[in-house]
Amino acid sequence: MKMFYSYKDVVLQPAYSEIESRSKLDASVEFLGKRFESVAIPANMKCTINFKKARELSEAGYFYVLHRFYDYEDILNWMVENKDMKTISISIGVNKKDYDFVDKIIEKDARVDFITIDVAHGHHVLVKNMITYIKDKFNVKIIAGNIGTYEAATDLYEWGADAVKIGLSMGKSCTTYNCTGVGTPMFSAVKSIAKGKFFSWEDDIPIIADGQIREVGDVCKALVAGANMVMIGSEFAKCEDSPADIIGGPALDNVNKKVFFGSASSTNKGHDSYVEGQTVYMDMRNETYLQYFDRINQGIQSCMSYAGTNNINNLSDMDYKYRLIN
Repeated sequence: MKMFYSYKDVVLQPAYSEIESRSKLDASVEFLGKRFESVAIPANMKCTINFKKARELSEAGYFYVLHRFYDYEDILNWMVENKDMKTISISIGVNKKDYDFVDKIIEKDARVDFITIDVAHGHHVLVKNMITYIKDKFNVKIIAGNIGTYEAATDLYEWGADAVKIGLSMGKSCTTYNCTGVGTPMFSAVKSIAKGKFFSWEDDIPIIADGQIREVGDVCKALVAGANMVMIGSEFAKCEDSPADIIGGPALDNVNKKVFFGSASSTNKGHDSYVEGQTVYMDMRNETYLQYFDRINQGIQSCMSYAGTNNINNLSDMDYKYRLIN
């Protein structure tokens, strides 16, 4: 039986280095024709991204994906009002209202740079249909997901996706594995798609590794597995300036907690049918998004130094060993 590994099962191995100063290394990344200050992306969830935070990140040079749980009319108005932002990046689903939203974007001639087709099971005919619909209408970069297999990535690429988002059931607030048994141990899932692509496609398809990030070192491991970008939910939600609600007081020993819930939770869905998410309460960190981005970039710079490379894209060549942790 083939073994599949999560980030916690992997230990990166150092190599000979001639890097004189890790602080001089470039941790920025090019993704779908634009350069961003970090590989990290706050998850497209209510607790980690909103209109205000999207504008802040865009202006600071970071990538974001706005969640799809606002009223679409509000998102459209926001897009029109902020047409001069560096980056406009939104999410949609695959239902009739999502097709209507695409039509309204075209009708309003609203600028959009990236559209993420955001569904729980991205290897699906409904995703194929939406990719085709968008590509036939206008020129925009499409990110599609979530998926967990090489076959899924191959299909999404052939259907017209410009990037894929990998990760099922690996988030802190996700209960898909508990409810269905379905899941994607992240290191192996990313690696199988990233390494396999070189043998069947002339061009690489960029990968966003989404989920299971608990430490900055996990971001580095995702890059070694072959990810181009790394989406993070709970760790961004813990930041003091995240959109996640804050609770505290004597009942919680006067410790401020951030309320973090999954997109498939009853909290977000408003009902109890087909729930595959939960609400968790996490200690709030005395750290802003920009400070967290900086901490991530410093970890990546150090990892590059250990790998002996001054090119972030070469981290996928870094050696590693597996260890099994109960």
